[in-house]
Amino acid sequence: MIHLHITLPICVRYVAFALLSVWLRLLPTCAAQTSLDHAHIEPPFKFNVQLGLDVWQINTPDKSQTPLKGVDRLYLANSYTEWDYHSASTWLKSSGQWNMNPDLTLNYKARADQSAGVQVNDLNFDYRLSPKLGFRAGVVNYKTSWCRTYETDSPWIQEIDPFCTIKVTNESTLAAPGLQAYTTFTPGNYLIQALVGIYRPKAFGYNVREFSNVANTKGVAINDRWGWSINAIDLNNASEIRLSWLAARQENNRDAGGYRGQAGGALYLGVSFYPIDRLNVRAYSFNSLVRQNSYDEPPSYIQILDNEMVRKSKSLELIYQINGQNTVGMAASQYTNDWNLVGMNGYESLTNPNYYRFTQRGKSVTWRHDWSRGVYTSIQITASENEQRLGTIMTSAKGNALGLRLGYAY
Repeated sequence: MIHLHITLPICVRYVAFALLSVWLRLLPTCAAQTSLDHAHIEPPFKFNVQLGLDVWQINTPDKSQTPLKGVDRLYLANSYTEWDYHSASTWLKSSGQWNMNPDLTLNYKARADQSAGVQVNDLNFDYRLSPKLGFRAGVVNYKTSWCRTYETDSPWIQEIDPFCTIKVTNESTLAAPGLQAYTTFTPGNYLIQALVGIYRPKAFGYNVREFSNVANTKGVAINDRWGWSINAIDLNNASEIRLSWLAARQENNRDAGGYRGQAGGALYLGVSFYPIDRLNVRAYSFNSLVRQNSYDEPPSYIQILDNEMVRKSKSLELIYQINGQNTVGMAASQYTNDWNLVGMNGYESLTNPNYYRFTQRGKSVTWRHDWSRGVYTSIQITASENEQRLGTIMTSAKGNALGLRLGYAY
């Protein structure tokens, strides 16, 4: 796997070592389990592994001709990668669970690729106190999206929504160390799960940089999150709806230049249904509002700026399974990011209700073919365009990308 020479946070190294230790200790158990004659006995450890090679041909303007990072904000495969971008790159992801006893499960999800680097998006204990009530502790998913990152049958090489693919945009919506309580019940033909959670992204060094989507060079002093999610499935036709809320209180380190504190909230609404056999339609919106206050130098720390940052994403996706080997997909999305500034206490001249305006639109089509023994290929075409305005500077950019994936799923 390329780029793994990069120094990882100590918590990630511990997580990787723990997962490897658990895996090695369970291999004899899983091997013995498969030899059992009783088919109804399930192995205690279930996991899947996906790996492969992606190759992209990307056409965009020269970066020197597009100010305001116009090319990066096309959100194609070369945008804001955690590792140095290469047109051909390998990737690995895995998810699984260990049923330690009928009431306790250890869950994990982890990935490594040039876009996100190394991420552990789930590593938690799930304790079911009763058939209707359970608790999770560890690295837990916020449940604020339907990204297909770990789905073994997804046709996408790269999803169209920046909240699913670009680290500077999505890392505040994925997972964090925390505690969740959830309840599950089935009124009539519906399966409903509701959860509440509290999260501390900085705990154990899990994510010490995340500060919404704002560039922050001073370090993060406070990052507290909490939220809830409700998911409902119609058991007759597999229609599904999700409504989630995620809130945050954040503050960067204080120094001679002052500091920034911000409070945010994000609302996610998604629906999924099958209008005809084998055609899945998903539509969802993500709305995030962060209100940031900037404070002048110590000791007074007088507020000098009030900044409202609104991010919205709307996406529509259609996936059709032609047969057992071929799946096609189409998707479109629009992502906006608007900032408003209000100056005060001597900085009134900075007031600008249209300080920053940004809109990005993307369209994609994809085709996946499953061969045999877990091997598959995908081909995807994506087109993207954006418009930006910062003060008196205005710019736009267009680009397209052709991607090919050779993958293996076990």
